[in-house]
Amino acid sequence: APFTPSKQQNNIYDPNELIRRRQRAQQEIEEATAMMREIEECYSIASSLTKNGFPSQAGIPGTEYFRSAYQEISDMLHDSIPLNLERAIFLIENAYLNNQLNFNDFQKSISEKADYCKWRMRELKLNPHDGLAQNMAIFSLLTDTLNIRQPGTEKTVTHYPLKYNLDDYDSQKNFTSHFVNTLLTTNVGQCHSMPLLYLILAERLGAKAYLALAPQHSFVKIQDDNGAWYNLELTCRSILSDYHYMNSSYIKSEAIRNKLYMNPLSKKETVASLLTTLGQYYLMKYGYDPFILDCLHTAESYSPHDIYNKIMEADYETRLTLEIARLLNARHPETLKKISPEAYKHYERMHELYKEIDNSGYEDMPKEIYARWL
Repeated sequence: APFTPSKQQNNIYDPNELIRRRQRAQQEIEEATAMMREIEECYSIASSLTKNGFPSQAGIPGTEYFRSAYQEISDMLHDSIPLNLERAIFLIENAYLNNQLNFNDFQKSISEKADYCKWRMRELKLNPHDGLAQNMAIFSLLTDTLNIRQPGTEKTVTHYPLKYNLDDYDSQKNFTSHFVNTLLTTNVGQCHSMPLLYLILAERLGAKAYLALAPQHSFVKIQDDNGAWYNLELTCRSILSDYHYMNSSYIKSEAIRNKLYMNPLSKKETVASLLTTLGQYYLMKYGYDPFILDCLHTAESYSPHDIYNKIMEADYETRLTLEIARLLNARHPETLKKISPEAYKHYERMHELYKEIDNSGYEDMPKEIYARWL
């Protein structure tokens, strides 16, 4: 039977129907065009991320203090200016605090404690140039209650020991609680700030002392005239054996061999590690951008065993790779490699870093274990 259009079917010759069809076609064209523009924009952003990393935040107020700190610390590491741990620590903390600190005030607080050490040695008739005497003066100042006679006067000054911040040992309540400046102001600190203050005083007195690391922890190492090493644990005001750290701190033998932990860091290595910390502070305030890689790569040149440097770079590459893959709609590594071999290099670098971390002997200590250890 011949086909007979029903009344319900649209009449293609109806002028109104032609208008509706043109409108639908135009809408589909516009939607397709918008989709193509979005895809092109995603590909363009992905291409930029592949070549340049995350976009720079340099125009945001406050970032200039981080770049200034980076430049001065880099100059120290390159031997363009003298290596100064005290100044480097001030620079990174001041950058985070938007240039609100005063270096003269910071120096004055350090000078006061350095003078107490000198007075203490004079009082005990110790050689002020003897390394062991210098270190014992610093250790006793930071761990004991001392009544020190001020030379040239009848005045006796009482100095109280540092207190460990058990309430905020991981700076979750107040991020600046681990700053040396906070320790100087409150006399309360953590395993980050206490050893650094010790090393600043050692720098002032000319004593030899070294920073050493354990998982999520740092302490001071000193050496006597016979070459024996001592671990100064300021958090509990004790001198501890290597066995104590090995037995309770999630330290593998591989990590010891690879100099991740228990290894005395040189002054240059310690200052270099502060650039990694500077990058961490920047990340917390402004997010990822190439400045963080500048900090990490410069630090790595002078402190190649810093595992936290590798962890930060691995995290950077992971975030970057995931964002590029999202923009390219590449749900599998093989797809990413096919779409953009250059972008795939970030994926390869990410895995390379994680492999280095795994092979180093690093193992993260669970928070509950660390809390019990404290």
